[in-house]
Amino acid sequence: MDRDNAYQSTESVELYDAVFAGRDDGDFWRTVVAAGADPVLELGCGPGRVLLRLARAGHEVTGLDLSPHMIDFCRTRLRGESDEVRDRVDLLVGDMTAFELGRVFGAILVPFGGFQHLLTVEQQLACLERCAAHLRPGGRLVLDLLNADPAPVAAGADDARPAMAADAVEESAPNAAAAGDVELTDGRRVGFSMTETGYRHADQCMTYEVVYDVVEADGSARRLVEATTLRYIFRFELEHLLARAGFRLTALYGDYDCSAFGEQSPALIAVAKREPA
Repeated sequence: MDRDNAYQSTESVELYDAVFAGRDDGDFWRTVVAAGADPVLELGCGPGRVLLRLARAGHEVTGLDLSPHMIDFCRTRLRGESDEVRDRVDLLVGDMTAFELGRVFGAILVPFGGFQHLLTVEQQLACLERCAAHLRPGGRLVLDLLNADPAPVAAGADDARPAMAADAVEESAPNAAAAGDVELTDGRRVGFSMTETGYRHADQCMTYEVVYDVVEADGSARRLVEATTLRYIFRFELEHLLARAGFRLTALYGDYDCSAFGEQSPALIAVAKREPA
């Protein structure tokens, strides 16, 4: 299932990894994956930022990602780890809505908004059903989402908008959602921006243009542009999805410090347990 045109080349994965390598969620994942939770399954493992931290901490981890380029990048990175760490990791290309691994796990993780790449309720429930089927009784599911911001709706005076089909995209003034600048070990500099280019209120979907501006060590410059779409999920919507799939919510965090979820929380992190059949 090719959900957008992101991560479709080795270079885009390399640049993505460079931009987001410094995220401060490492301690959270080591804390939430408690002793005795092994084996661990990470859906949307990407280049291995979370997966490798867990493996280095002694956990047995399987990583699954839709992008072959992500998995290849992670495999390359894994070669630089110790034999002990490599032996704890299994990497697979696969769709988080349709996987069958023939084993069960003590914990399943979907970090950094990976679940928000599922754009329909059918896809979301298919993923949760697969998670339930792969968790042992009492196993823990952790979904890490961006806290949905309905500001585009409130600011846009919904009543004044012309009627449009449910699949129509409302084009508005681009909104810079994120920006950054990092230096790679080989001397390249990477400028990054993620700009909102479309909002589908009826579908709760936001389309972004992702831009990497690369300046080589010799000063030459080039640009890589990709597009991605995320579905925004609200708190009680998420609780209903989990309940429909046979999960019981046990914790709801608003940030990686495990603070309680609130109106201004940057994240919506749900911890749920599989209910006995």
